[in-house]
Amino acid sequence: MKNWMKENLVLVVGLTLPLLLIVLFFVATVIPKAFGTPPQYEMLFTSMRYDYQNQLEYSVDYAVKDQHLMLKAKKRDDKNPAYNSKALFVYDGKTESVREVTVDLAKTANSTSGEYVLLEETKTWVVDSGAISPDGYRLEGPHYNSGGLVGGLFGFNEYYTFRLKKGSIGYKVPNFQPNYYYSQPQFIGWVIKK
Repeated sequence: MKNWMKENLVLVVGLTLPLLLIVLFFVATVIPKAFGTPPQYEMLFTSMRYDYQNQLEYSVDYAVKDQHLMLKAKKRDDKNPAYNSKALFVYDGKTESVREVTVDLAKTANSTSGEYVLLEETKTWVVDSGAISPDGYRLEGPHYNSGGLVGGLFGFNEYYTFRLKKGSIGYKVPNFQPNYYYSQPQFIGWVIKK
């Protein structure tokens, strides 16, 4: 066996080096996350929703004022049809999941004349609009990643990924809409208290 390894040293190195690199990259990504603390605060963000089959009735804008999430909804006129609107999402780093916050736009639009109003669905939330969360995470991206030949074989290709990062620890924001390429998240803030 020793003679065979000496005679085929290039073959042995050629086979073991890629495996060793895969193990090292896996350990480098898993170890920091395993020993780190996941994000303690949920992240609020919006994303454009496109519906080319239906004209949308309201234009929507979100803002944080006095640590509360505010909404401005305005009914669109028929002269300028639009097929996109902002949808509101919450990312939970503890579970690495995204959920949509359903907003009653008709009720909100009827109660305002183009002014920002307190959003009924989130009225008890305290929101920090700082770029960095109180526990040190920040939204980074988009990054275009290609897993290359090996990643392609094992399904590790990622396109336009967004992550919550703190040092070497990163939590991927999962695909939250079917048209992910066209609907990049727009950061709003961190939910400090519900």
